[in-house]
Amino acid sequence: MYNVFWISVIALFVSVVISYFFISHCGHSVHSVLDCSKAVTMANNGILLISNAAKAHKFCSKVSNHVKKILYISYNEGTDCALKVLNKQNVDIYSKTTDYSNLDVRLILKPRGSFNKIKTNHPIDLILYDTDAFKKGDNLANLIENGNKDIEQVPIAHLDSHNPDISNEEPVKTFEYVALGGTFDRLHNGHKILLSQAVLRATKHVTVGVTDVNMIKSKILWELIEPVERRIANVLEFLTDINPDLEYHVLPIQDLYGPTKDDPRYQLIVVSEETQRGAVKINEKRKENGLNPLETYTISLAADQKRSPIEEDKVSSSNQRIRLLGTLLREPKPNPDIPKWPYVIGIAGGIASGKSSITEKLKKKGATVINCDLLAHELYKPGLPLNRTISATFGADVITERGEVDRQRLGQIVFGDKAQLERLNSITWPAIAEEVVARVRRAGEGGARVVVLEAAVMVRAGWHRLCHQLWAVIVPPEEAIKRIQQRNNLTEEQARQRVEAQPANSEHVAEAHVVFSPYWSYEFTQDQVDRAWEQLADILKRH
Repeated sequence: MYNVFWISVIALFVSVVISYFFISHCGHSVHSVLDCSKAVTMANNGILLISNAAKAHKFCSKVSNHVKKILYISYNEGTDCALKVLNKQNVDIYSKTTDYSNLDVRLILKPRGSFNKIKTNHPIDLILYDTDAFKKGDNLANLIENGNKDIEQVPIAHLDSHNPDISNEEPVKTFEYVALGGTFDRLHNGHKILLSQAVLRATKHVTVGVTDVNMIKSKILWELIEPVERRIANVLEFLTDINPDLEYHVLPIQDLYGPTKDDPRYQLIVVSEETQRGAVKINEKRKENGLNPLETYTISLAADQKRSPIEEDKVSSSNQRIRLLGTLLREPKPNPDIPKWPYVIGIAGGIASGKSSITEKLKKKGATVINCDLLAHELYKPGLPLNRTISATFGADVITERGEVDRQRLGQIVFGDKAQLERLNSITWPAIAEEVVARVRRAGEGGARVVVLEAAVMVRAGWHRLCHQLWAVIVPPEEAIKRIQQRNNLTEEQARQRVEAQPANSEHVAEAHVVFSPYWSYEFTQDQVDRAWEQLADILKRH
C-alpha cells in the first residue's frame, strides 16, 4: 500500500513536469503562434494566408523564421477601407521586417476573392494560415497555382490584432496610369514600398523607369550595381507577384524623364523624399510639351537600423553595396590550367587604388605576395633580355647611365600614347607571366599555401587566368587622381593620364570574385580583408 502511494505521487509529479514543459514551450516560444502539435519544416518559399490585411505585419514577424527565401502574404478582405489598411500595412511590413530578418517579404495587394488562384513567380513549399480565415483540414493547396496537393499546411493560432487607426488617413486616390523611376539595384524593402505604393494607386497601368549606365556613375560603388537587364527583371517579377492584374512597362531610361515627358496618358508619379525635385522637373518638361502636370505622391524614406557609421541613414542600395565589400560575389570555378596548390589569388586594381595596403594585410595573415609591378622592374635590370628589348624598341634615351631602364622617362613616352603603351605591354607582359609562373611554383615548393599576385593590369594582361580567384581593389577615379598628385608630385592632368591609361574599375569588377575599397577608414578596410580571409579559409578546406 505504501509503495503504491509513492508510485502514484511520483507519476503525478512527472506528469506535472511534462505538462509544464509542454505548455511553457508552446506558450512562451517566439513561434508560439504556430501549432505546437507538429514540427514545422524550414521552407524555401512560403505563403501566409490571413483573414485581413491589418494582421499582416504582426503575423509576419511571428512566422518569418520558418521560411528561408521568400514569404508571400495574402489577405482575404474586400472592404471599402482595404486600400487605407494596405497603404499603412505596406509601409509597416517593409519598414519593420528590415530590422529582424533578411527574408524577402512580398505583400500581395489583391485580395484573394478577386482572382481564382494565387499565382507566384516562385514555387510555394509551405502554407501558414490564420485560423480565423480557414478551418483545419481545408485543402488550401487548391488556392495556390504553383503548389502541390501535398504541400505542408500549418495553422496559426488566434492572434489578437487590433485594426490600425486609419481614421486620420487620407483616402487612397487611384489613377489609370502611374509612373515611377529609380535604380532598383538589389531590390530592397525601400524599393518595395515605392513600387507597392504605385501599384496601390494604379487601376490599369504602371510604368517603371530603371536608370541605365550613364545615370548611375555618380553613385557609391556604382561598379557593383547589377546589369540593367537584371534590375528590370527583378522589378517586373516583384510587380507581377504583388498584383498580376495590372499592365506593367519596365524599361531602361537614359534621363530622369523617360516616357513621362511626352506621354499624355500618365496622371501620377510616385517619388521618394529625395527625388521630389525630379518630379518638379518632369512637370516643367510636360508644360513645355503642352501636357497636364502629373500629380505627385511622395513616400518617406525607410530608416536603416543596421547601418554602420559610413552608411546612409535610409535603407538603400548603396548600403547593400558597401556590405558586399570583402564578401564572395561569385563562386570560383576550378581552373584546370594551373596546379591545385598553392592557391593563387590575383589582386587587381588601378594605380593608387590601395592594392598594396590590401596585399600587406594579406601578407600579415600568412599569404606569400608577388608584386608583378616590382617584378617588372627587376626584369628591367642591366644585362637582362627585357632591358635590351626595351632599349631597342624605345631608344637609348630610356636607359640611364647605369644601364637601367628610366621608368619615369619610359612613362612619359607611353602614358597618353595608346600605340606606344601597347608596344610596351606586348614586350613586358609575356616575360612577366613566365617569371610569375616560376615564382609561384617555387613558393609552393617552399610550403606556401596561399600566394597573392598583385598587378594593376591583372585582367588586361590575362594574368588572372594564372589564379584560382581574382580580388579587385577600387576607389573612385577622382580619389586616385588626388592620391597620385600627392604621392608623385604631378599635375592633375599628368595624374589623370596615368589613371585613364589603366583599366577602369568596372573592368576589374566584372571578373572579380571579391571586391575591396580602401576609400574609408583603416578599420573598415581591415574588416573587408578579415571577411575575405575567413571565406577563403572555408574554400581552402574544400579545395
